[in-house]
Amino acid sequence: MTYVLTWVGLMILLALTCASSYFPMGNWNSVVNIGISCAKGLLIAVFFMHLRHAGALLRIVAIAGLLWLGILFGLSWSDFGTRTLSPAPWVAR
Repeated sequence: MTYVLTWVGLMILLALTCASSYFPMGNWNSVVNIGISCAKGLLIAVFFMHLRHAGALLRIVAIAGLLWLGILFGLSWSDFGTRTLSPAPWVAR
């Protein structure tokens, strides 16, 4: 029964993601969709990956993976944010 309810929750979140594309919220569209995707990831990690009943070592490894992902996103964003616009050489100006 837990898997069915988790699947229903994921389908509801999927419907919310699709519905949010029809509402003009400006920059908040990305914020809402990232929040929905984090909720989906949390549902998958807790119920499908059994992190709720997992031991401490497995939880530490899962948190370390999230921290590493955060580091990669942070470094990528710092690189993207500090670059200047340089068009490709074959693009007409």
